[in-house]
Amino acid sequence: MFTRRFTLALSAAATTLLTLSACGGGDGQATDDRKPTRAASSAPSQSKQPSAAASSYKPATPAELLPAYRTVYGMTTSPMCSHVAWDDPGCGEDLTAAGELAGAMAESIEQDFPDGRYTEVEKSADHVVKAVNTVRKLGCYGMGSTPPKTDSAKLRELCPSVSTIASLAWLNFESNVTLP
Repeated sequence: MFTRRFTLALSAAATTLLTLSACGGGDGQATDDRKPTRAASSAPSQSKQPSAAASSYKPATPAELLPAYRTVYGMTTSPMCSHVAWDDPGCGEDLTAAGELAGAMAESIEQDFPDGRYTEVEKSADHVVKAVNTVRKLGCYGMGSTPPKTDSAKLRELCPSVSTIASLAWLNFESNVTLP
């Protein structure tokens, strides 16, 4: 539980730092001409002239975001679980992190690029999330909230196959993120 809380705190800190650096406050000092947040952008502006920083704001691309998201979600390598026991909780944690990371990036991309520029990245992220959810539903790698209903002998065969699908979905997602 402590690790999750630490990860969430780290996520908030990383988001704050990314926001400050995008606003010109890379030295820790926010500037007066930073881009307003989405909630504040609907409020009436005191100045009719847009600031230079607001007009030059450019959201980070998926390739630029992936390293930060990897750090926040604790992803050092690709999740590969086919070589471990079907009930290994470490693999469950890796797959869960991959699914959460992909889901968070898909949301970020949808919000920052509504023009559909990164549709393939969003689609591949959705495939990761669905594949990880399938592994979870089966109860592989200690991911299910309830004990698995399927016989453990069947899960010994099934879990590595399903986790391979999730791993391949992750690799596809990574390749789509890094493509120009």
